[in-house]
Amino acid sequence: MSRRSRSRMRFTAGLGGLFALLWGCQYLLDPQPNANGNASPEQKTNFSSSVKIYLKSSTNANVYIGEYDRESCENGFPQQWSIFMTSVLGQHRFDIDYTKLVNKKGNELDIKVHPQRYTLKYDHLPNELASALLCEHHEESSITFGRESPGAREILQPLKLLAPDCNFEWTEEKGLVCQLPRPSDAEIFASLETIKRNMTTKWNHQPYLLIRRLTLTTQLLEAFERPEKRTELDKVCRIMRFSLPNELPLSFRSKLWQDKVCQGKNRDRDAALVAIQEAAQEIQALSHRIEDASLVGLFTLSIPRDQSMAKGYLVTLQPIETPYISSADQPNSSLPCVWHPLFSEQTESQLIAMELEMVQSKGSSTCAASPGLVNAYRDANIYVRSSVASEMEFQISNGQSKKLRLPTGDYQYSVIQYNGPFPEELVSPEEVAPVSSGQISWKSARPHLIIKSW
Repeated sequence: MSRRSRSRMRFTAGLGGLFALLWGCQYLLDPQPNANGNASPEQKTNFSSSVKIYLKSSTNANVYIGEYDRESCENGFPQQWSIFMTSVLGQHRFDIDYTKLVNKKGNELDIKVHPQRYTLKYDHLPNELASALLCEHHEESSITFGRESPGAREILQPLKLLAPDCNFEWTEEKGLVCQLPRPSDAEIFASLETIKRNMTTKWNHQPYLLIRRLTLTTQLLEAFERPEKRTELDKVCRIMRFSLPNELPLSFRSKLWQDKVCQGKNRDRDAALVAIQEAAQEIQALSHRIEDASLVGLFTLSIPRDQSMAKGYLVTLQPIETPYISSADQPNSSLPCVWHPLFSEQTESQLIAMELEMVQSKGSSTCAASPGLVNAYRDANIYVRSSVASEMEFQISNGQSKKLRLPTGDYQYSVIQYNGPFPEELVSPEEVAPVSSGQISWKSARPHLIIKSW
């Protein structure tokens, strides 16, 4: 046999082995049928001795929802559990730690849902699960609970308390699913039109950020109403991609959500409409804040001409650190919050959603204490304040007045020369030191701040 023939045989055998390896990897990656022949979306955990948990579906099929670690058993109860759930944004893993309850060191559970950690108030170990002898299943690698059984309800109870907006359902095709409520398109349109009408008829000065979020929300809804015009959706997605975070509705800030709605051939309509509904709720809540907790007044610059050499000035307002979010004091340990797929990527988003009542709350869960929690609280505070303020930074000429709508409170102001000593010489604001700074109180009826000297 020639050297060329032997080389061809080795190449063919190697190629066949490569195809076999790829097929085997694909087989391992695909969901495999369980004992009943049903495809089960089982997941991998790092438990050393896993016991798989199944719930009976409405068709009496076994549905995999998670696992507990038999090696974590203490006092007859497994301390470490992992429950898997899907939402409009994909799959989520809930790691539930019963250690404090099992060891009687506190009436609470610790739950981790990447990237957040939560603490959940819990009075006692679940009775049915505690009496099910879960740690005695030495030979079995799985356990099954009936659809309406007390055990099934107790397994899902921590998730229902932590994610009260979810309606939980499970099927053999999808596993455990968080279904979020969603009104019809017509109801969302009507809600947005009502908000727009109130803004234009009741207010004579609209906050920029609120108008921008309302416009973007309406444009996205209209784009999904005309799926044949794909360019309309592409246009809205480009605007979102190049917008500053605070220019977007809170529910549009999730990167996972943006990928679902704006990437690929099949744009996720369900994910878009859920976020649009949340955006409408946010804008409505902030509109009420504007009507209830903000004042319209004037800012006047009236400096003697011999002290005012510049043609224009830039005024910047910054809220003094007085909490505007009223649901909690300055955090030093934890803050009330719940899990929601659209807001779970950032602690700040969860706190804002709680404050604006965009999510339900049963009062049982908190964001666990962390070094970044105080900063998240501050950022949430600024988000709400800036959303209901007309302008926090504006240009003004000497002798002019500027009408402002601001939340009640105290503000630090600074005035800088905007365009240098000569009109044709533009100077970056960062390169100019303030010519004046101070504090203002925006609390009385029709406030009017007049700066008469530097």
